Amino acid sequence: MALPPQNERQLDRVVLLFLLALFLLVSPLLMTWAADDNPWYLPYLIWLGLIAAMYRLQRRTRQDHHDL
Repeated sequence: MALPPQNERQLDRVVLLFLLALFLLVSPLLMTWAADDNPWYLPYLIWLGLIAAMYRLQRRTRQDHHDL
């Protein structure tokens, strides 16, 4: 079976990252990591993780376009 085109795979990655961010920031899971007994920096770590994932995704896209 042939792989889907690069732009379709890229779109899949973006959608999955968006759904992960939505799940972490809007779902009932928010109450778990925003509880008072958690460290104050936990929300910042979650944002940092999302930003790092977006950066890696964007960087991988640029490298893939340069390889063509």
